[in-house]
Amino acid sequence: MSTGNISVPYGLYTGLSTTQFLLGTPLNLLCLIYFLTKKKRSNSRFLYLCINGVDAAICCLGIFTALSSFYDGAEMLFGSEILCALQGMLSNITQRLSVFLIAVLSISRTISLACPLKHISRHSITLPVFVYTVLLVFQATMPYWFGVGYNYSTSFIKCGWGITDLAISLTAQKILFVFLLPFQFLLPLIAVLVSGGLTCVKMLGGSQVLTLSEVLATDDDAKKIKKQGTITVVFLTAAYAIFNIPNCAMLIIDSTWFISDGKIDGFKDITLSEIILIGTLLTNYTVVGNSITNAVIYICRIKKLRHFSRLNVFISTIRTRVQKQGAACRWKHYYREYQSSREDLI
Repeated sequence: MSTGNISVPYGLYTGLSTTQFLLGTPLNLLCLIYFLTKKKRSNSRFLYLCINGVDAAICCLGIFTALSSFYDGAEMLFGSEILCALQGMLSNITQRLSVFLIAVLSISRTISLACPLKHISRHSITLPVFVYTVLLVFQATMPYWFGVGYNYSTSFIKCGWGITDLAISLTAQKILFVFLLPFQFLLPLIAVLVSGGLTCVKMLGGSQVLTLSEVLATDDDAKKIKKQGTITVVFLTAAYAIFNIPNCAMLIIDSTWFISDGKIDGFKDITLSEIILIGTLLTNYTVVGNSITNAVIYICRIKKLRHFSRLNVFISTIRTRVQKQGAACRWKHYYREYQSSREDLI
């Protein structure tokens, strides 16, 4: 069970990747089918489709690691040069794209709740996603531009490539390393945590209870809807933090070790292989957690958040119309009108 100077926990690899494939794949496909059957075209539907599609692809790739780790690092599907390269490129693209899409959804949700009447154009959502996807495809094919391919690692149960193999200066290697690893995972984490916190603050605003009470007739109903919506946001943000903070912390340590050439106190007794192994395990943990938890929470809780969001937009619409008309509006009439309109982004 040892490769070189490190002991490879094949059993842990097998457990994570098998769970990822057997549980995550059907859950995300179920969510994907659900959003595909929705008739209304909205920004939220587009983002949910992208997230579930990407997570489904990530979970399907788990079969590569599951088979190889079950047979103590044997190449199995990785034995094919084409499949090895395909798995390596798709893993690099989908893992980064998944966290980016969640960050975009979180920011959009915060804007929607903070400014209910602000229209978020489709281009403001699709353009960043498209540009970042193109960037990730370029990154994934980067080794081939330098004459380097994807190679299978028995220790890390994956196909990858090393930045040190690129024919560029050491400084350029360090900059590229930071950009490809901690930068692309840490920024989405910060965006999700900040937007999730702002969303909870907005939803827990004291004045909102009275406003909801006016519409729903009772203060208890207003508090119940707001509580359910807030709990959903807390679940989404907490789950993302639990599954991503350890990985981001390890990526920062990894980058620190690489930039300092392993000369910083506290890192002298750690080998690069040990750091990569721990980082790989945490990445697998993050991937499994994100891909499964997203689907579970969307299935169980998303309707409760949508209920709060729609009422929030409705109330803001009534306020605006009252101000413009200078008199009380028939809010029930406007509520029916809003219910028949396109759903807002949450």
